Amino acid sequence: MAAAALGGRPALAADWYTGTEPAAPQEAWIVSVDTSATVSSQGSQFAGATATAAPAGTLLTSGLRLRADTLIGSYRAGTGLGQQAEAAAMIGYGWVWPEAVLSAFVGLTMRRNEVPGLEASVRNAGGLKAALDLYARPTPDTMVHATGTYASTFNAYYGRLRGGVAVMGGFLGPEAALLGDDYYRQWRLGAHWSGFQLGALQFGVAAGYLHDQTRKGGLYTTVDMRAGF
Repeated sequence: MAAAALGGRPALAADWYTGTEPAAPQEAWIVSVDTSATVSSQGSQFAGATATAAPAGTLLTSGLRLRADTLIGSYRAGTGLGQQAEAAAMIGYGWVWPEAVLSAFVGLTMRRNEVPGLEASVRNAGGLKAALDLYARPTPDTMVHATGTYASTFNAYYGRLRGGVAVMGGFLGPEAALLGDDYYRQWRLGAHWSGFQLGALQFGVAAGYLHDQTRKGGLYTTVDMRAGF
C-alpha cells in the first residue's frame, strides 16, 4: 500500500483490496492493514488480511515496503468441500507519483489445500509468491485499481480490476476478479462502492455475479476494510 499526492492532498492507494483517500493530510501512515471477506451463493467463502509497512519513511513516499498476508477459504469441489489457508511474507518497493502508485513484492509463502481425494503428502507446500498493485487517480473524481498475486504453491492466483467515479464520499464503478489454483477456479463480475470513511476506518463493498468450475453461476458479496497507523 502506498500513496500519491493529488491536488495537494495525499491519496492513499491500497495494496490489495481497497483504494481509499485519507481523511486528512497528516495521515502519513507507516503501517496499513487491509481485510476482506467474500461470501457467495455457491457455498464458497474467502477471507484475508494484508499488512504493509514502510520501514524507512511513510506510505506517502516512494521506498522500501514489507508485506505480510494471510488467507483462508472454503469452496464446493467436485468431490466435496475444499479448504485452503495461506500465509506469506514479502519484501518490495512502492513508487509514488502525483496521480498513481505502483507497488511490487516478492517473497515466501506457505499454503495448505485440503481437497477430497488429494494425497496428504501434497496438501502442505511452501514456495515463492509475487504481488503487483496499481492505484491511480487520473482525475480527482475518478480512480482505477488493479492488483494481482501469484504463488508457485499449487499455482495459486488472484486478480482484481476496478474503476470508479466519486459518489457520496467514495468511488462507485464496475469490478472484475479472477482467482484459483490447480484444484479450483472462479471469476467474478460486479460493482463496487469503495473508499468511504466511517470514523477512523475506511470501507468498501461489492456485489455481483460469479462463476466457478463446479457449481457454475451464482452471486457474491464482498466487504473490505482498511486501517492505518
